[in-house]
Order: sequence, then structure tokens, then C-alpha cells
Amino acid sequence: MTPVALAAAVILTAACTSTGGSSTASAPSVAIKPGDNHAATTVTVWSFTHLPNEVKAFQAAADRLHARYSWLTVKLVQNKDDADFTKAVAAGESPDVFISSSPDSVAKFCHNKTVADLNPYLAAAGIDTAKTFPAGNYKYMQYQGEQCALPLLTDAFGLYYNKAMFRAAGITAPPRTLDELRADAEKLTIKNPDGSIKQWGFVPAEAYNLNNTLYEGALTGSSFYDSNGKSTLASDPNWAKLLTWAQRLNAFYGQDQVKRFIAQYQPHSDDASNPFTSGKVAMEVDGEWHIGELADNAPKLDYGIVPVPKLAGSGASPGAGETAGTVMYLPTKAAHQQEAAFAIANMATDTQFLTDLATAMSNVPSTFASLAAWKNASDPHWATMVAINKDPGSGYTPLTPAGAEIGTVWGSAIQSFDQSSGTPDPTGLLAETAAKVDQLNAAAKN
Repeated sequence: MTPVALAAAVILTAACTSTGGSSTASAPSVAIKPGDNHAATTVTVWSFTHLPNEVKAFQAAADRLHARYSWLTVKLVQNKDDADFTKAVAAGESPDVFISSSPDSVAKFCHNKTVADLNPYLAAAGIDTAKTFPAGNYKYMQYQGEQCALPLLTDAFGLYYNKAMFRAAGITAPPRTLDELRADAEKLTIKNPDGSIKQWGFVPAEAYNLNNTLYEGALTGSSFYDSNGKSTLASDPNWAKLLTWAQRLNAFYGQDQVKRFIAQYQPHSDDASNPFTSGKVAMEVDGEWHIGELADNAPKLDYGIVPVPKLAGSGASPGAGETAGTVMYLPTKAAHQQEAAFAIANMATDTQFLTDLATAMSNVPSTFASLAAWKNASDPHWATMVAINKDPGSGYTPLTPAGAEIGTVWGSAIQSFDQSSGTPDPTGLLAETAAKVDQLNAAAKN
């Protein structure tokens, strides 16, 4: 069955004809079929979206869903984040569906039963997640065997490079390894007579833009946790190699100049003053939405995108990268839980909705079918992001009930090492950070 057909045959019990539902609703055993009668129901959907193009695309999908199933009305409430959702649940005012811009809370919400396991609903509808979604899209939707969410569009992160600057520097191909990236960055750097930097090759500081995505494991073939759930920061030597690589390149530029660069350009990471957009830097790690920004702000820029280079000899997949994206939750306390599950499955598998929304939001579609149907998939820039999305080695940091706290601790450790002088050994810092990560995870599970 195609994803749209699956969505059309999704997820209500045969006897479910009321407008209600509860946190104790029985697991579905029979999927609703097209044409089945159902009592009129309004499902409230909270979403992070707030920009006009995003709201328009979501509303169009809601209207299409209502046109297909006249009994189902989707009420959209925009500009809601994880904190808003958590407060609403605590107050007993949960929406029927929550769409978040980030997967960071997936394991937390699943562990504390804020959201329902979607596996029974998917089984009733015959939806096979492995055949519907690329692995990098749904791996971060699961926790301890439960399907805590479904993907709705995907972010993929690649290396943007200025082709004209490469030609001027005599570089004939983009880098494939971190060593090549460092060598190219130094060759592309142009200094003013006073030693200040006129043109940057690449700024690897974790604190800049989306460079935190360099440290999630895709570049080194590393898993953030071992088979016992313990941090590998101290046990996998590739983490130390990655930190040392970045620190040495930061040292090449000088800490003061790096700090000034970040202070000047961080507020402009997504506008016309972005340093890659304005020609101040030759290479930059960014998400796929930057393609849309460049089309608006620098339509004549001659640039390419490749997967972020990998640590040589690490076994990392050359085409892999970090993928993350929008996630859809079914709250445990949804007033119309089974109808909400029906809406989620439709949005997650509707090819037209996903391709329209991806185009409107400059994101990557999140199912195999929508990737195949998307008009942008053949564009050279988008093709790289689509390939990263499909690569089996792509993914996100394994999620735990500690949520975003893990990223905060890890990011602080990287930043402190970035700013160290000389060529220090990161071993001690990594051991200390691994211990903090393990402590956070242990505390969150209690």
C-alpha cells in the first residue's frame, strides 16, 4: 500500500463512533475504511509554526483532510513549543496533537507517559515505519521499543561551499575528510595587512551557527552511548580526535578573532548578512532551509553542497550527516485520542501534504514516497540533502529522558576546549563530561 492509501485506512476501532476518547482508550484492532461513517469530531492540533507560509501550508493540509473525511475537522493552534505543551498537560488541558520543531523531548515525553505509544495504531493500520520512512527520520522517534512520535519533514545538515572562492584558491574539489577541510580552510583564508581576516575559510567553533551538528557522531562513526547506555565520550578515541581537529583550526585563526566573528555574525545566521551569503566565509555547515534563504538573498551565488567531511579511518559513512526534524506526538491525555491518531497518520504519510509543506518551509520531505515525488529532489543542491536524509548512517543523537540537558553539557565542554590554548589533551575533559552525562541520564530515569 502507498503511504496515502495507508493513511486512508488508518486507525480507529470498529466500534468507535463517539466524539470522545481518553487516556485509557483501548488499543485499536480494526482500521477505519474510506467511506465509513463517524461522528463529527474536531481535533485540536498545536504546532510550532508561526510564519505565514508555514501556517498557510498547514491550513491547506487541514482543509484537504476535512474535504476527504467530512466528519473530521482539524483546529490548528500556532506558535506552541515544548514548554507550552508541558504546561498544558500539567494543567489538564492537553491538545489532541502536538507538533514540535525538535525531537529533543521524544524520550522524556515517552518515559513519563506524556505521549502515547503509536505502535498499536500503526499495527492496526498496517503501516510499516521501516518501509515508509528513511531510517534517519524515524530512529529518533523511538524510545525503548515504543514509537513515541512520527516524523513530519526532516532537517539535513551539509557543508555549503563557495565555488568561485574554491577556483580562486586553486581547489578543484570539495573536501571529503576533516584533514582536507582544514587544509582547504587555511588555503581559502585571506588576511588583511594588519593580520585581521578578510575572508574566512571555515569557522569550526561549536558556538557558531549550526556547528553543534559536527559533534553528534556522524563525522566519526561514533555512537553517543554504548550497549549498556553509558556515554562513549571517554571510551571512543574518535571524540578526542574530533575535538583536537576543531581546536587546532580555531587556534589557526586566533581565539580573539574567532570570538569577534561569532559576536558579529551569529545574530545573522539566517538573513542576508549571513557570512556565507555575503561572501565573508568560503564554507559553512547549515541546514537545508539555507537553500531557500540563499535563493532569496543571493540568487546568483555559485555554490555547492556536500555531506560534511568525515574523520579519515573512522568508518563513518561518507554520505551520512545529522538529520533531525519536526515530530508529531499523540498526547496520552488527548480528548480525542483515536481520531487524533488518525490525523497524525494522515499528515505523516500524505505525499501531497509533505511535498507542499517541504516546498513552503524549505525542508526535506520525510517519507520515501514524498521524496520520490518531490519536484525539488532533482535540483543539485536539494539532491545532496535528500541523499543525506536517505543515508543509513544519518541520524540524531540517541535520545534519553534527560532531553536537551545532555546537549547543553556536551556543548559547554566543546566550547571550553575550543577556547583552550596550545594543543591540550582533551582526555580529562571527555571523562568528566561522560560522567556528567551518565549522572543526568540516571537521574532522569528515576
